[in-house]
Amino acid sequence: MLRLKPTYIVEHVTDINLEDLKQENIKGLIFDLDNTLMPPRTGIYPEVISQWLEEVKKDFKIAILSNNPYKDYVRQAGEKAGCIAYEKAGKPRRKAALQALKDLDLMPEQVVIIGDRPLTDILVGQRLGLITILVDPLIKQEEVRVIKFFRKLERIFISPALKKFTENNENNGSD
Repeated sequence: MLRLKPTYIVEHVTDINLEDLKQENIKGLIFDLDNTLMPPRTGIYPEVISQWLEEVKKDFKIAILSNNPYKDYVRQAGEKAGCIAYEKAGKPRRKAALQALKDLDLMPEQVVIIGDRPLTDILVGQRLGLITILVDPLIKQEEVRVIKFFRKLERIFISPALKKFTENNENNGSD
């Protein structure tokens, strides 16, 4: 049976501890778009994510890698985030992710991929040797039935992963 094991799992993208990533010599972050950085079909970043992305860009190169087929939507999301964005990425295929690595001018060991879907975001990251971070989707209750079904199915294939790189790490000395 196929077992996907994200490197790390966090609840929300803003829970990722950027200092830990810097200590791991990470130089770039590749994000999924819908349900990772913004609620699907909204074109609007939540304020907390917009502010967090501004902090991210101080120390990391970033890119958006989306399977969303709407070029204008994805490109506008990239412009709002201040980064390059790729639509119709075809994840888990590697072609668009390889292009993102090339455009960021980084090696796979310097990049983390972050997304909400194990069979697309995490799998493409694993295929390229990237650190992978699985996040909970921003919006769960409003998803169509087929997406909810696939999310449940995907979770069957996930092996337990470490919960690291979070701001609220249980081992932060607050015992």
